[in-house]
Amino acid sequence: MSDDIVFVCTADGCDEGPWEGSHDAMAHCADHPDHGYTGRPRDEVAEVIPATATRKRDNRNLQHKGHPKGALAQDD
Repeated sequence: MSDDIVFVCTADGCDEGPWEGSHDAMAHCADHPDHGYTGRPRDEVAEVIPATATRKRDNRNLQHKGHPKGALAQDD
């Protein structure tokens, strides 16, 4: 993702955004089924909403070898 791109909601009449992070645009549009978002050059917009911090997630298979702790299990 380039620092030169921001994300805006493309729904008619929606003035939310622009967001620095696509995950913020995705979260907004997920709450409104008829909304969508796209990238725009940063120099086309005035103020940009800073991106929120995201948490690192463990996407490993949590049923690994049938153990309740999955891939995080030790000595399985």
